[in-house]
Amino acid sequence: MRTPVKLRLYGVVFIAALALLLSLSVAVYQQVFTSVVRITLEAGTLGNQLEPRADVKLRGLLVGEVREVRADGEKATLDLALKPEHVSRIPADVRARLLPKTLFGEKYVDLVAPPGSQARPIRAGDVISQDRTRAGMEVQQLMNDLLPLLRTVKPAELNATLSAFATALEGRGDRIGDNLVRVEDYLSKLNPHMPSIKENISRFADVAEVYGDAAPDLMNILRNTITTSRTLVEKQDQLAALFTSAATMSGTADAYLDENGERLITLGRVSRPTLALFARYAPEYPCLLKGLVRQEEAAEETFRGGEMRITLEIVRPRPGYEPGEEPRYRERSGPDCRGLPGPGVPAGHTKLDDGTRDVRPGDGPVAHQSSATAAEQRAVSSLVAPVMGVPADEVPAVATLLFGPMARGTAVSVA
Repeated sequence: MRTPVKLRLYGVVFIAALALLLSLSVAVYQQVFTSVVRITLEAGTLGNQLEPRADVKLRGLLVGEVREVRADGEKATLDLALKPEHVSRIPADVRARLLPKTLFGEKYVDLVAPPGSQARPIRAGDVISQDRTRAGMEVQQLMNDLLPLLRTVKPAELNATLSAFATALEGRGDRIGDNLVRVEDYLSKLNPHMPSIKENISRFADVAEVYGDAAPDLMNILRNTITTSRTLVEKQDQLAALFTSAATMSGTADAYLDENGERLITLGRVSRPTLALFARYAPEYPCLLKGLVRQEEAAEETFRGGEMRITLEIVRPRPGYEPGEEPRYRERSGPDCRGLPGPGVPAGHTKLDDGTRDVRPGDGPVAHQSSATAAEQRAVSSLVAPVMGVPADEVPAVATLLFGPMARGTAVSVA
């Protein structure tokens, strides 16, 4: 009876020893027998992947771990266990950031001490808060914004990409460093010109806006160009013939200019004074042309209905030329319409520098105005009949009116 009891007793002791050893292992793992300084961290949010036993670091040095994480719906409370040997380096006004270890790793608590802090070392039971500085919030916000991207990226594919990238860069550190130095040199030379580059970019934006407003018109031009291009394709044979003819004409013109180039230059040099004179009197051309048009209307009215309608006016003849009145071309009065397109009848007195003396109305012999007599009519008819090719008795009476004053030495004008 003693042997079974002893065996059962040994079994119980063995099981108790196993339980004790297991409990001791768990306690050692949980650092129950390790001396720590317990503090509390109050944070607004934790995010994902922050679990108990997460690391607590100060400037990258592991100084403790997270023992417990609690949340009450408004804030999160973390129990931090700090190693006693590092407590003297941690000021009481330290702040905490919740950052991921790697792109896909768990988060840890990063303790950040204010610059130049003079606070006492942290003690057990102290409560610290989350870092609310601008830099800390920006870092945490950046990490939170990266989370959706990290969820969509496949780790295996990213790992393969990074491995290929690392393989491509392996052994090229010196060359990459040289390239970075060159880039830095280029940027240092480019920096002084940044205001000009900025202004050019601003002007480019204005130009782009103008082109944006003109885009519909440009598109219409391009559409019209398509029609023109199709027409050119359809008429390419005619266009080729045109170019051939133009080439032939160009060759002929080239030969002509080679042969007559000097003559054309001489013609231009000789014609220049004449063209200059034409240019000087150019203001007179409009009234001259209008006068010619009016004269055409007057001529049509004169011979309207097949009958001649004239107004005969006897004027004083100019006295004969005297010695010293040789023709000269010295008139330089310039363009003058002289009443055109509707000049006065008779014309006013005008003295031209043509070598003659100035003769005014009233000077010289007077031609008496008289009507044609029967004897004068017969005499004029006998003179005019051979010229007209008709008998003397068929010469019209108007011939006497036209040629009679001429026979008497006077002048006839038609107005």
